Amino acid sequence: QKRDRILNEIETGLRSYPASLLSEYGDPEDALFESLSSSDEDAIDPRTLGQWDESDLQDKFDYEWDPSQGDQDPNIPDPNYEYVKEVPVDDEGVEIGYDPVFGVSHPIDTRTILNPPDSYVIDESTRDDRLVPQDFPEGDPEIEMNAEITKFRKSLKQVETYTDPYLKMEVPRHMAKWHGYPEQLSFPKKDYFNNRFTKEEDRTDFDKLGPAKARVVAVQMARAKNNEWLPKGTSEEYHRRKTAIYKEKGVITGSTLKGDANPEIVAKIQPALDILGDVVELLSIEVDTVFRFKYHGLMKNKRGMEAWAGVLIRNCDVDCTGVVFETGYRKRDPWYDGGSHWYGPY
Repeated sequence: QKRDRILNEIETGLRSYPASLLSEYGDPEDALFESLSSSDEDAIDPRTLGQWDESDLQDKFDYEWDPSQGDQDPNIPDPNYEYVKEVPVDDEGVEIGYDPVFGVSHPIDTRTILNPPDSYVIDESTRDDRLVPQDFPEGDPEIEMNAEITKFRKSLKQVETYTDPYLKMEVPRHMAKWHGYPEQLSFPKKDYFNNRFTKEEDRTDFDKLGPAKARVVAVQMARAKNNEWLPKGTSEEYHRRKTAIYKEKGVITGSTLKGDANPEIVAKIQPALDILGDVVELLSIEVDTVFRFKYHGLMKNKRGMEAWAGVLIRNCDVDCTGVVFETGYRKRDPWYDGGSHWYGPY
């Protein structure tokens, strides 16, 4: 950018330079390439190699394998060979070379080959006697004896080892090569509708909700007592266990269960119920003088509403010794005090 600005000022006449200096002023990359090409005829022009970007990191070399492209797993041992089935252990039954900090270190493991392949020159499946000079003439009994010795040696299934010059220990000569696995950059995608309780037409499509809305809906469904993640009957069983104590003790005070109400008294207090409206719901009338209501109003007005309801009932010429507003497990108003409706207890 600075070079372009200087050249632009020279062209417009805002800056002046001697002609000799302008002839020597050029592109640094071109100058570098000219200096290299002049000294090396085989120099490669870097401008023809293209531009490097992050997509180059996604390419794989010829020796790398890609499971996503259907490449077979090269780590699977070849079934044509036999392998060590048990790792050597010491007298105490601990694997030889095992370290509690660094783990296993013994060079002989379950990928060690017991019957390594012979050279293609002498292997039974690839050898050609016409191309290999014979050690013994045809029909010599030494050939049969050598074959029996070779067969016996292979039947021992001993691990062929050599001394590693760096480790200074015996290591197996023939191993099933371990190619490793590609680095897992992310967890595999799974269908999160993999339960057997939700029907396809009833499931919630979180992808269309957006991150914020999807989280709120997920919290609501996780905290709800009856949602599409629960099997049928779970909600009913939950409510049965919650209300069993009231049926067992024969007392419904403290719950929102409905009880008996004298219809004559209900008719008398109808003017009071009309004034209270949808704020309360009559649950029961105990001993004809105690009135139980389910309260739907704000919790901060509960005590005042109870007192006012008692006044309205007494104005109907009905004996009233108490008014109870039942709210269940609700203890505050999350919609009005900045709380979240799905975080409790309320």
